Amino acid sequence: MRISRLAKRYALGLWNYAISENQERVVIEELQVATENIEQNKQFQLFLKSPIIETSKKIEISKEIFKSFTKTFQHFIILVLKHKRENILLDIFRETLKLNDEYLGTQRVEIVSAISLEEETIAKILKSTPKINFEKSIVKNIVDESLLGGYILRMEDFQVDASVKTKLFNIKKKLSEKVY
Repeated sequence: MRISRLAKRYALGLWNYAISENQERVVIEELQVATENIEQNKQFQLFLKSPIIETSKKIEISKEIFKSFTKTFQHFIILVLKHKRENILLDIFRETLKLNDEYLGTQRVEIVSAISLEEETIAKILKSTPKINFEKSIVKNIVDESLLGGYILRMEDFQVDASVKTKLFNIKKKLSEKVY
């Protein structure tokens, strides 16, 4: 079974359980915090994925790290670790967040720009893109100075690249082509 299908199954299980316990809001908030923290902490990612470290040790340390989280979240982490699926933990979290977005009818949009954008500028970018529902968008602005200017907008499998870096690259590519 492919990892993405497996992650979707675990995510669906967590999502359905959270709804049945009326804890979807709390679980989603915890997932967002955990996802951001795990993405930023490469050492923890390596720790989780290490085949050398025993599952019991991973569970013990994860309990300590997530002790302020709800029991639902803690039990889910233990379940994933016991089934040796820690390599797809972030994928499971992302899939669960996607399920929540579908449930709420929201869209996650990522705008990468050379500088931090003001709300007004973000609103103009979103309104100019027909596939995006401006009112139901959760926007994450990422700063990447290598873009030089402009922006790259990403939403699921949709991308608009309006960056100066890409435009300069395309010009360079055209100029370097040999014309006979």
